[in-house]
Amino acid sequence: MDKLYPLLMAPCFRHGAQTPWGGHNLRDIFMKDAPEDITGESLEVAALPGYESAVANGAHTGQSLTRVAELWGEALTGVSGSFPLLLKLLDAQEPLSVQVHPGDDYAREHENGPGRNMAWVILNAEPGAKIVYGLETGGEDLRKIMDEGRLEECLHWEAVRPGDVFYIPHGMVHALGEGIQCYEIQLSSEAAYRLWDWNRVGPDGSRRALHAEQALDVCRPELRLPRQEGATVLCRGGSRTYYISDGHIELCRLNLSGRMPLESGRMLALTPLSPCMLCWEGGELILDAFNTALVPAALDGAVLEGNTKVLLSCLSDREALAKELDYRAENVAGLVD
Repeated sequence: MDKLYPLLMAPCFRHGAQTPWGGHNLRDIFMKDAPEDITGESLEVAALPGYESAVANGAHTGQSLTRVAELWGEALTGVSGSFPLLLKLLDAQEPLSVQVHPGDDYAREHENGPGRNMAWVILNAEPGAKIVYGLETGGEDLRKIMDEGRLEECLHWEAVRPGDVFYIPHGMVHALGEGIQCYEIQLSSEAAYRLWDWNRVGPDGSRRALHAEQALDVCRPELRLPRQEGATVLCRGGSRTYYISDGHIELCRLNLSGRMPLESGRMLALTPLSPCMLCWEGGELILDAFNTALVPAALDGAVLEGNTKVLLSCLSDREALAKELDYRAENVAGLVD
């Protein structure tokens, strides 16, 4: 195996008819090389069939993430098997379809893969922007509501502002509303069931398919969660605010104000909100705003330098984090049963 180094990622995109709700802000605000004006998704870290981000620095420039993961294996990811994470930037100029995700058991049986817990970090939001975040059924049967075409009346809307963090576990009905750009973290799975698509019609005059039966199988209509405030701990070079650690995904914000050492043993995905420097033995990399770098699990001694906020995503280590946070663990979604 060749020498490990942090991987700067070049995203791939979903656009046009694939994301009819998308806009031009991934290009105009986040400086992404979006292929057209209607581009909804920048897949920053992805190893999905047909949608793979690529390495943009060093010896493996131009290679797919899947290929590098095959070469480096657990030295990159810290775990066996296929590449585990999926990170995106989203631009919603119209509401996304209302969806719900399956848990592990259902997904393994019906989708041949893991379940899908997810989180959103709101990066930008127009005044009055809001998301669908759960249901208000008043105790009515959800099947009856859907059969009678009343689902839209029962959606719970939540106003959003930049910096808000929302945890979306399996079974939570959700949708981004218009005028929002966000960061999304999940396991490498796209198992999702569409409950409602606002009667939207595609270029061919047809509506996108709904998945009512599967959605009813996995939906937890009683599930309601607050936005996540997180738990903050001081560290060298600033502080860390943890939001989610559910046994699958872990989401943290690094509040960088100097020189911050990074842990090893887990692969870390770093996305700064303004430029900073990533240093390691034998190299350094300027990380521009909203670009993502992967720090391999087996790379020791990596350090961040700068004065900014950095979103950090990785696989969850609940035991270690609960021990570190102690009584503050209850403020991290998924960390306390």
